Amino acid sequence: MFLRRRLSAVALAVMVAALISAGLLPGVARGTSPAPRVSVISDSILTAVTWSNEPAQAVLRSGLDMQIDAGVCRRLNGESCEFEGSRVPTTLSVINSWSSQLGSIVVIVDGYNDIPGNFAGDVELTLNTRRAHSVQHVLWVNLHEVRPEYAAKNTVLRAATRGHPELRLLDWNGFSSAHQDWYQTDSIHLMPAGGVAIATWIRQAVADSLSPSSASPPASPPARPATLAVPTHQRMLGRVGVRFDRKLRAGTGSAPLRWRTRTASLRRASLHLSAGGELTGTPSHAGTFALPLEVSDATGATAHVTVSLTVRPTAAHAKRQ
Repeated sequence: MFLRRRLSAVALAVMVAALISAGLLPGVARGTSPAPRVSVISDSILTAVTWSNEPAQAVLRSGLDMQIDAGVCRRLNGESCEFEGSRVPTTLSVINSWSSQLGSIVVIVDGYNDIPGNFAGDVELTLNTRRAHSVQHVLWVNLHEVRPEYAAKNTVLRAATRGHPELRLLDWNGFSSAHQDWYQTDSIHLMPAGGVAIATWIRQAVADSLSPSSASPPASPPARPATLAVPTHQRMLGRVGVRFDRKLRAGTGSAPLRWRTRTASLRRASLHLSAGGELTGTPSHAGTFALPLEVSDATGATAHVTVSLTVRPTAAHAKRQ
């Protein structure tokens, strides 16, 4: 339940003015260059910004061409939970509907409503979908750990950063822990002052992503990077209705290796390919499938791999034929 108490518009405006004067809003465009596009997708957390909190909106949008969608009870994938008789589109649905309009930076504030058992797979699917739309940076705000479920989901998000260099996890849990006054009584949803705080904090993270020169310089690359070499033809066996989980064989190359497909062959085989080279799914019908894949390494080298997947019927499946 959302609390009705609100800070006055004057008080919030003064707060924003102080933040700007303190230099906490870097990267504000002052010339004629187009403002960078940033796409923000959130569950109800950012309704503290979008629902009549003009000072917070001013902070978040400052100097940016921003599109933002904050929906109550939003989930990453599948179907959002119901709120007041309706369901908002999932995060993946929003990403796909914005496919031609997505910014180079996508901010995600989502996870509280997701089914725990589906969360890891849906995080991976969201990040892989981001790659298909050429997004360069994903800033994912972690969860306030007021329940063990939320701490477990933060662990999933930290693990995802190891396989996705484009992902930066923003530690809202740590940043906000000393400011209970930012929160409503559930310690999840935010008061207007919390809306200004999270808007300012996200705006700073966006500025950091837009100004990579301010970050620490990367380590020097190895003098002789390993040449990318993988088996170009790989054979695998599966059974109808039986969970399939196989790791693609990799040879040499500069880590990390990134896998992808450009065809619908995986969908026809009822499989999913992770960027790390895991083929997973449950085949629904027998047959032999040729799966053309592509792998690239950190140097940009690319190789093409064809997986020949033979799916055999189980005894139960054969009886139904």
